[in-house]
Amino acid sequence: MAAVSEESIVRNRLLFDNRLLKKCARRFLIQNVSGKDNDATQFLTDLSQFEVGLRKHQLIHDMTEREIELYEEEKVRILADFEAGKTELAVLKEQLAAAQIVRANKLQYDDLAGKIMVYPTRANSLENAARLKAKIEQTRLQTESITKKQELRKKQLLTLVTAIHELQDSIQEDREMEEAKSMEESFADETPTPPQEEEEEGILEEEKDAMDVA
Repeated sequence: MAAVSEESIVRNRLLFDNRLLKKCARRFLIQNVSGKDNDATQFLTDLSQFEVGLRKHQLIHDMTEREIELYEEEKVRILADFEAGKTELAVLKEQLAAAQIVRANKLQYDDLAGKIMVYPTRANSLENAARLKAKIEQTRLQTESITKKQELRKKQLLTLVTAIHELQDSIQEDREMEEAKSMEESFADETPTPPQEEEEEGILEEEKDAMDVA
């Protein structure tokens, strides 16, 4: 406040000319001392000039006050515009962020749409799935049929192998029986009868006597 007061005092001194006031004071003193009408007239003239200066000073003061009021009004308007601009800027930032999000989502959607277009439609997918399901079922049935046939072939092969082993055992038994029978027959053919044994003994004795005579 002290600085403002000094500034006002200096400004008022620059705007107001003290010389007129001092001149009027001297005229007034001279007129009182001399009592001449000429000095009184001159005093009134100087006083009129001083009054004109005061009015001029008042007009300048009023104009300055008006300029200050206009400045304050303009300052308030500028501050209001600044606050409105800040609010509008914040709104625009939010709108820009929302627009950027929308744009990013649109780009992502377009990218996904492009990737989805590569794949078949839902109807084609369902049709392919049904076809694959039918093929899987057919393969399962074929596998079951092949498995059953394999089990049957295993059983048949096992039966055949068992029959072969039984046949081999039977052939082996028959062969052994034939060999035993053949050996019995051969042994029976080689064994001499009692008359033959006596005849052979008589021949041997005769041969022995002949050898003794010799």
